[in-house]
Amino acid sequence: LKGVVNFIQFHLCQLQDDDTWIYPNILLFYPEAACTILKYRIRTLEGALHNAREQGYKGAKFPWESAATGREVCPEKIYGDEEIHINGDVMLAFEQYLCITQDLKLFQQEGGWDVVQAIAQYWCSRVVWNSEEENYHIVGVMPPDEYHRTVDNSVYTNAVAQRSLKFAIDLGSQLHFVVPEEWKEIMKKLKVPLDKSRCYHPEYDGYCPGEPVKQADVVLLGFPLMDPMDPEVRRNDLEIYEPVTDPQGPAMTWSMFAIGWLELKEVKRAQQQMSKCFSNITEPFKIWVENSDGSGAVNFLTGMGGFLQAIFFGYAGFRYKLGAVKKFVTVFFLVEIM
Repeated sequence: LKGVVNFIQFHLCQLQDDDTWIYPNILLFYPEAACTILKYRIRTLEGALHNAREQGYKGAKFPWESAATGREVCPEKIYGDEEIHINGDVMLAFEQYLCITQDLKLFQQEGGWDVVQAIAQYWCSRVVWNSEEENYHIVGVMPPDEYHRTVDNSVYTNAVAQRSLKFAIDLGSQLHFVVPEEWKEIMKKLKVPLDKSRCYHPEYDGYCPGEPVKQADVVLLGFPLMDPMDPEVRRNDLEIYEPVTDPQGPAMTWSMFAIGWLELKEVKRAQQQMSKCFSNITEPFKIWVENSDGSGAVNFLTGMGGFLQAIFFGYAGFRYKLGAVKKFVTVFFLVEIM
């Protein structure tokens, strides 16, 4: 599941890249292999519980960089402290697995529910109530766009936290567990920033359109989160963030823009984004690198994973749907070759 060079580049650690970018492709065709990533998270839950306690929170905080124990081993402390959307990314991987396999045994007997419950507990302890807005905030985080640090209400972080809580509530009901009312309360009242006048999602509180961003961030609300939104909002998110995303940023970014444009049946716009992916392939062996200028990790499986997702979830239109086995909703039917 890991390219050797890519693995070494990231200090022999497992990152969010596995859960978000590589895992979904494996899950489609080899769910048994994909499950090993989830079982790794189950095995390292004790370390994640330690991480949360160390930061003063309840539940489990999965590390930004993880090794044998699940304790944070990222050499740069700020990523482990602030890039907490990793918890939601881990939870989404568990949800996607259940959609594909309907394997409740993983949750009932093999520790999956312990992970789900611990992540929900973490989010509940991480939020703060804002009496002025009358909703819950998550403050002091780094979004997927790593150019901005210590921001409040990262739209992706909050949306994936909300998604985590919803999955925990739904799964608890399916397993006939009584889930805390606190989970439901926070899920309903967690702020997910939306500028109603401009009809777009600000990346975080105080974001001004035009500010540069490193990589796919807000566009991830459309996919893989499939957060319900008006098509106008989806389009505006793409229009606003595409031109300000760093052209030298990591390879997987353009795949998510391509999926977004395909959802809106904008074939040529999608192809323009897909073509950018090829800038990260180097000669003579067609090896993917992290950044289009040749810098960063080599044999960059994250970029390859993003590219494959554009094929499977963009052009083919596959979607994970809870409550059905391999029931996909096709969003695109025609591939136009330029």
